[in-house]
Amino acid sequence: MPNPAHTGKWSQVAATIQRRMIELGLKEPHLAARSRVSLTIVRELAHNTHQRDRHPLTLSRLSQALGLKLDHLQELASRPAIEPNDELLAELAQVDLPPAARDLVVGVFAGLTAALHDLRAEYTTLKRDVEAALESAPAARQQLNPVDASTR
Repeated sequence: MPNPAHTGKWSQVAATIQRRMIELGLKEPHLAARSRVSLTIVRELAHNTHQRDRHPLTLSRLSQALGLKLDHLQELASRPAIEPNDELLAELAQVDLPPAARDLVVGVFAGLTAALHDLRAEYTTLKRDVEAALESAPAARQQLNPVDASTR
């Protein structure tokens, strides 16, 4: 059975830290020095070994050192953990996988679910912005060019 502590929000924080470290060519000691966060905490977060609430300043310093928005890791950590659905767990129970592989599948599923949630939220925001721009477009055009287009 997958360990729920290794799924959800902290697995997303760990995956983000690891991905950015690779992209930036950073090792954990360098990230610790750059962020002014202890090497122990960097390792705990990067490997998702101790799931507990972290001080926002810790996550902010790491975000900054990784070239992310200051609140990026805090936002990931603040999200509710995504629990795998019963159907996925039932399917995984029938497959002969080592526990680590099951945990990986559950973690990937949680990551995809979180990414889909983010995409839906971004879509909603963009749709609202486009609708607002379209509604104000005729008024904006008229302000820029007060001459009625029909008189040309």
